[in-house]
Amino acid sequence: MLAVILWLGNLVFEESDDGNSKIDDPGVTEFIAYLLESDAATVDKAMTYRVMETQRGGRRVKIVVHPGSVYDVPLNPIQAMAGRDALAKAIYNNLFEWIVSRVNISMKPRTAHSHLIGVLDIYGFEIFQDNSFEQLCINYVNEKLQQIFIELTLKAEQEEYVREQIKWTPIKYFNNKIVCDLIEERRPPGIFAALNDACATAHADPNAADNAFVQRLAGLSSNPHFDSRGAQFLVKHYAGDVMYNVAGMTDKNKDTLIKDLLDVVAGSANAFIRGLFPDRPDPNSKKRPPTAGDKIKASAGALVDNLMKARPSYIRTIKSNENRSPSEYDTKAILHQIKYLGLQENIRVRRAGFAYRNTFEKMVERFYLLSPNTSYAGEYTWQGEPRSACETILKDTGIAREEWQMGVTKAFIKNPETLFALETMRDRYWHNMAGRIQRAWRNYWRYKNECAARIQRFWKNNKEGIAYAQIRDYGHQMLAGRKERRRFSLLSYRRFMGDYLDVGGKNALGEMIRNACGITKGETVHFSMRIQLLVSKLGRSNKTEKAVHIVITTVHNGATQMALERKIPLVTIKSIALSNLRDDWVILNLTGSFEEGDPVFSCYFKTELSACLMQLTRAQISLIIAPQLEYAKKKEKKAMITFQRDETVQKDDVYKSHVVRVASGEPANSVSRPAAKRKAREARPITKGKLLRAGGPSGPKPAAASRPKPKPQAQPLPNQTTPAAAVRPPPFTSTTESKPAAKPAVNPAAAALKAAAKAPAANRLSVGPPAPPPPPPPAPAVEEEPEVDKYRAIYAFAGQEGEMSLEKDDVVELLEQDANGWWLVKKGSEEGWTPSNYLELIPPKPKPAPAPAPPPAARRAPPPAPGPAAAASSATPKPKP
Repeated sequence: MLAVILWLGNLVFEESDDGNSKIDDPGVTEFIAYLLESDAATVDKAMTYRVMETQRGGRRVKIVVHPGSVYDVPLNPIQAMAGRDALAKAIYNNLFEWIVSRVNISMKPRTAHSHLIGVLDIYGFEIFQDNSFEQLCINYVNEKLQQIFIELTLKAEQEEYVREQIKWTPIKYFNNKIVCDLIEERRPPGIFAALNDACATAHADPNAADNAFVQRLAGLSSNPHFDSRGAQFLVKHYAGDVMYNVAGMTDKNKDTLIKDLLDVVAGSANAFIRGLFPDRPDPNSKKRPPTAGDKIKASAGALVDNLMKARPSYIRTIKSNENRSPSEYDTKAILHQIKYLGLQENIRVRRAGFAYRNTFEKMVERFYLLSPNTSYAGEYTWQGEPRSACETILKDTGIAREEWQMGVTKAFIKNPETLFALETMRDRYWHNMAGRIQRAWRNYWRYKNECAARIQRFWKNNKEGIAYAQIRDYGHQMLAGRKERRRFSLLSYRRFMGDYLDVGGKNALGEMIRNACGITKGETVHFSMRIQLLVSKLGRSNKTEKAVHIVITTVHNGATQMALERKIPLVTIKSIALSNLRDDWVILNLTGSFEEGDPVFSCYFKTELSACLMQLTRAQISLIIAPQLEYAKKKEKKAMITFQRDETVQKDDVYKSHVVRVASGEPANSVSRPAAKRKAREARPITKGKLLRAGGPSGPKPAAASRPKPKPQAQPLPNQTTPAAAVRPPPFTSTTESKPAAKPAVNPAAAALKAAAKAPAANRLSVGPPAPPPPPPPAPAVEEEPEVDKYRAIYAFAGQEGEMSLEKDDVVELLEQDANGWWLVKKGSEEGWTPSNYLELIPPKPKPAPAPAPPPAARRAPPPAPGPAAAASSATPKPKP
């Protein structure tokens, strides 16, 4: 089909001697007929002739020129070219519509749907140097869409304010309906109507049709948005003034796709080509076929109808410059676009009006969590109307009164920042609820870890501590009182731990040493410690079950490097040599002859190293303790190290020329100090951190009532039948819910007086005529307040919001006990929650004996006053027989 369109453009018409048109190259016509799968002669005739039908006497008569034919009217070259272009445009238009329909069919949902989302992208407003019929159509569609924009955003909004009885200031704006009527109206005729009349009256000559159009435009001069200027006319659009050229408009408006060309398409052997033109005009119809302007107007009307059924949202695009440059900013052009897009009026209406509005039901459903009066623990609890609930929410959130108004069916919010603040508070509510859950989960794990840590600490102190202490005692027995000891090695908490460098663990340093020694994961490292070799190299000694590894640490180019210096199998160790003084030097005497000689090094934990070697070799090696020690310096070369006591040495020992000088140490028969007794103290609370507070979303307030409010009953949200529950945490099981409230203690004397007042007159003790009523007893004796349990703080507690801060020995009253470990207490006029394990009960004071009731006041001498027991019996009603 694209080839047909292109080859139609190659079709050239010439003017014959009689003024009619003829085809310059018949081969082009034949190829077009081949592409259309039609007859070449039929295509040639349809391009250069037109079949005419006349009417006579109310009936249609065909004027026959020769048998089997009708009256054929030859076309001039201009008319032939118009028909050629009309056919090419029709093929292209129908092909495009066929593609769109196929895309719509493929994208059509397979299931039923109730909503549809559409995207409308139109070409922007066009103002060129030469504006013709195409620009008029495009600008007309923009005018219609701008009219919808005004109807939906400005006019409809102001009408809604009036309908909802909202107080606001009306804003004047330009309504472009007058411009739309100027173009599309029929009575009085607009531009499209004048154009159609010109095309109908002067269809043969385009120039005559244009002149007729100019004459008809003179009737529009009364419109303030129209100005006729000879061969041009001016239309004042909302986007600016546009000057249109009349030349060629009537020709572009005419529909020159005559019946003969449609017959060519209908006679094609290709079903697809025939399917592109399903709607053919009725040959017997007297109605004038629609022009291009009529089609544009009908299409725009259908578009407007679809948009009015939807809820459109607008995205306005602004060109920063005409050069498509990202760095240029044309201020004048941008201000012009802002003005003609109607953004100024829209902003003024928005500023004078309200940025957000929604029904009361939707507002309550969205924001009921923000008010403690409408929600409790995530449940909707308001029992009134949605309007009052919405007003309560806006008041409780602290929004200024001038920022919102209540309409008849909707709530209106003035500024977007207010709506953003509401959304932020709503998000913060969910964040706080998530924080409560996380806090409870963390406290659970703190409790669990603390319990595990206490169990582990107890187990270590009583199991591993004993094992380490046994190894330490074995070291004492091994020395057998032959060597002076360092003071710090006799501390009570000194334990022989063994692997101090964590070579057998997951420590990074230990892993480096393990890799340097080539120790596999299956081997056990019994001892690791930093030592100092006699050859002045800093090393680390690691001892496994098979050998002793000496690793040398060096620094090369700022990087620490470790290398295995020597590996000594345990079977080659003959003895361990130590001095009798408190120095830290150790000599490993080896069997056989080695080029390196016997290793001599200084190690702080020499006793532990010796004990470990003795245990691993099952005491097969000997322990030498003497003031002078001999060792193999090199192969077949012996040397002697002498140890001398020198009190001038302040710390450790000093080695020089095979002489070690060291200060005196603890006596050789010293043993480890006994374990220190722990200070007696009360047990610490097992939990750490604060626990969850009971109550609603905001927690209890310090100035709350003397008793917590009962939980309100959940109510269904507006337009719903079941109660709303945004958050449903498991309810706390408190003592106040599971047990009945304790009855207040009653004073026996007060009870006796009340009982006596209620007793019948016959059962009361009386003498003589009835006496006047006694004076009322003192208030404290009758209206005694019930006793409240009081507690004393045994620890200081720094509380946060909703919690009670306590100092040690503070006295508080208990209001409520909760099973989660937090109690509601009262100190003075303040209330708050505090951990129960920080409090201890104060024993109640013994109650004093009830005072005797005062005698009744009488004018005559009263009888002898009874004793306390008699008074009590007389005030108590006698039981009936």
